[in-house]
Amino acid sequence: MLVSPNGDAPDRIVRSLALSTLLHTVGTGIVITLSAVYFTRIVGVSVGQLGLGMAISAAAALGAGIPLGKLAERRDPKRMLVALLLGQGLAIFLHVEATTFISFLGVTCLLAFVNEGANAVRATLIADAIPPERRVRARALLRTITNVGFAGGAVLAGVALSGTDRTVYRLFLIVSACFFVLAAGVMARVPSTGVSSKKESTGAWTVLRDRPYLAIAATNALMQMYYSVFEIAVPLWIATRLNVPHGMISMLFILNTGVIIALQMPIGARFGRLAHAGRLCTAAGIGLAVACLLIALSPDRTGWQASALLVMAGLIYSLGEVLHTTGSWTAGFELAPQAVQGQYQGVFTTGGSLSQLLGPVFVSFIILGNGANGWLLAAASFAGAGLLMHAAIARATRAQRHHVPASVR
Repeated sequence: MLVSPNGDAPDRIVRSLALSTLLHTVGTGIVITLSAVYFTRIVGVSVGQLGLGMAISAAAALGAGIPLGKLAERRDPKRMLVALLLGQGLAIFLHVEATTFISFLGVTCLLAFVNEGANAVRATLIADAIPPERRVRARALLRTITNVGFAGGAVLAGVALSGTDRTVYRLFLIVSACFFVLAAGVMARVPSTGVSSKKESTGAWTVLRDRPYLAIAATNALMQMYYSVFEIAVPLWIATRLNVPHGMISMLFILNTGVIIALQMPIGARFGRLAHAGRLCTAAGIGLAVACLLIALSPDRTGWQASALLVMAGLIYSLGEVLHTTGSWTAGFELAPQAVQGQYQGVFTTGGSLSQLLGPVFVSFIILGNGANGWLLAAASFAGAGLLMHAAIARATRAQRHHVPASVR
């Protein structure tokens, strides 16, 4: 466990965040695994309505982290996180009451909004309560636990997926909501940290005038579209274009989880410094590009050849994901003024929501709509985004080093 020379308060925050993260990601794994099947098979929402609802909910949540992150500068982020975890639990519980498309849309929008807010406030709490040199390691620990918790939740949800009993589905959704309540309870037991940034915040929207930081957030959103590529494009590519068992889809997800669990913390501890951030993002972009090129080579191959290409692509993709998250977390924390971390973390997490909104469009029209050439376009996009992010981080670092005011950067 991380050790703080200034007392055990940061350690307690990290331990509580770790346990809370394990609990709420088990709940997340359950609801994500079940929700699409539940609403289409049990509630009767059509596939088209499901897709429309998910797009609307992503749009509704876009930017939620910015005002909530700024509010965390003036309020206790720990208490806000507790409230948002309870809000997530309530939104999931309301899933069992949704019986129409309108009610489905309402609960998904609510869940997306509080999810986005919780991500921003959690990042603000880390920035506020944990010393700078330990923030990336803390995020790496939480990401590792996230993968473990999500996998556990998905396994639990498999029990419900084995049948069509409405009661079983509803029971597991209620269990998912209870995991969020338990996660909130863990955080509620942590003493408030005495947020120093609340006293220093001027109330101005400093981040909106910080052009170098906004450039980092924007290029980071482009990079993060790799989540949609891995979660949507790769499974559909395997299912429709390749002569390999569909079990390869599950194998790649398991492989990705294993790589993250094995490497996220060591790489975060070794390279979690601003001097490495730009190079990590460049390396990540190149790695993602190579993975896309390998997938582009997979059609018209024998089963074992295509499988080998997919495994190599999965390994390289997973390493690129670890490198990118380490570099982006470092830049996101280190290039934000301490007194206004809330609004900065809100902007940074908004990039993730933007990528979730644009990612399916990118997958549908750029990749799957163009066959193998689509993967070449994706490779060029990720390599370019990595280089742009490196340049944006370098520019913001120079501005910070020379103490250039955010309003004129």
